[in-house]
Amino acid sequence: MRGDTRDRHDRIRACCNIRADSFKKRVELTLTPNASELAYESIAELAPRIKSGELSPVTLVQTSLERIARFEPQLNAFLEVWGDSALAAAELAEKDIAAGRYLGPLHGIPVGLKDLIDVAGSKTTGGSKVLADNMADSDATVVTNLKAAGAILIGKLNLVEFAFGTTGLNPHTGDVKNPWDTTRITAGSSSGSGAAVSAGMVVAALGSDTGGSIRMPASLCGIAGLKPTYGRVPRAGVLDLSWSMDHVGPMTRTTEDCALMMNVLAGHDSADPGSSHEPVSDFTSKLTEGLDGIRIGVPSHYFFEDFVDDEIKASVRAAIDLMASNGAEVVELSMPWVGKGRPINFGVILPEAVSIHEKMISEHADLYSPAVRSRVQSGLNVSAIDYVRAQRARQWFNHQVAEAMKQVDVLVTPTVPIRTLTIDECTPSPGNPGAGSELPMFTGVFDVTGQPSHSIPCGFSANGMPIGMMITGHPFDEATVLRVGHAYEQLTDWHQRQPTDISETN
Repeated sequence: MRGDTRDRHDRIRACCNIRADSFKKRVELTLTPNASELAYESIAELAPRIKSGELSPVTLVQTSLERIARFEPQLNAFLEVWGDSALAAAELAEKDIAAGRYLGPLHGIPVGLKDLIDVAGSKTTGGSKVLADNMADSDATVVTNLKAAGAILIGKLNLVEFAFGTTGLNPHTGDVKNPWDTTRITAGSSSGSGAAVSAGMVVAALGSDTGGSIRMPASLCGIAGLKPTYGRVPRAGVLDLSWSMDHVGPMTRTTEDCALMMNVLAGHDSADPGSSHEPVSDFTSKLTEGLDGIRIGVPSHYFFEDFVDDEIKASVRAAIDLMASNGAEVVELSMPWVGKGRPINFGVILPEAVSIHEKMISEHADLYSPAVRSRVQSGLNVSAIDYVRAQRARQWFNHQVAEAMKQVDVLVTPTVPIRTLTIDECTPSPGNPGAGSELPMFTGVFDVTGQPSHSIPCGFSANGMPIGMMITGHPFDEATVLRVGHAYEQLTDWHQRQPTDISETN
């Protein structure tokens, strides 16, 4: 596997350097004095400069490709990079914008895709040997939407095999490293998406979330990640894990960028049976309304109990206090049953996952990694009546959450309960399944309910790792969730900090 990973890194570097000489002079003339500053600008900051012609999409894409070539061997975030097509798309974007055909804030912005998402003519492997030769013959709906908005697709991002795992480790494609400390995990399953955005390799990425796979990497990598309401973003052309709880959503530098991405991604899709008909409005519409009048629910059970890391509790409590001192009302909520959410989450995932993998695992069990094979096969032991019970419990649980939230606009909790573990701690060995099973205890709750749920940075641990805060709202009220996230970001600078464990000179 290590040899395969080295070969892939060599191919990625070659793709990133493709046609580089022909752009070198132009890039030197147009880059900001510190290229790393450009790499860490948000969509909201870049878009006006691109629209005005001050910044060329070619320069921006070349900056991404140069950073991928430089940092990919350290981080292992990408499975494939489309250097040539990305630069060609950037040239076309530059010409169209100069001719007055500006498509909006995503025009000319480099975006990475978790390798569950189909792009016509490219492989969708799910990070597995089983689908190593699986060539997509059409674009996923979210890809069609991104292309229509002028976004530039720059490559496929690493992930946990079939998105079925929480730590971000993958023995087939290699483990993704956290840019803040490359000995530590990113969490998963959108591991490459989290690392790539955090390291300034792409401006934005898409992830998927079934038990927390957008929000956990966002938390551990110090970025913003939104799990939209179930059905809000189409999943046609995206590999399934659990069809009744899978969500696709944005991973970006800031909350505002998540809102800008959602303006492109959201909407009904007849090709997706789970797609919602709920009307879609401008997700940026409430961003600047601040915290006045916002009622923040803080559960008095589960999310702040003794098993939660003390630094995480302190950081989230401090964030709640800061929001309260800037106009929000804090309401303590009694939710003694809320800990049942994660078991219900897993009780639905297992049988749905095995129904999806039944044929593949019967024919190619030897190609699955041992951990994922075991997870999938354990679903075979779930009876039909147990699955029905899990769905009944889900109905009851969703009603309980809806009733508890009637008096508040959002819930605010930690995103994950534990510190960022090392890769060694999480790597399975004989007789040791590896640490990290606690990571989705909080995020999985809101995959059960399907509510919009957003993770943003709210501090750092003593050893320099990001800490995430989760903001969860009412179904289809992403605008309020994003309003609260953006308001908090205006009061702090956590989201502006950059990783320290990747060297600009490497």
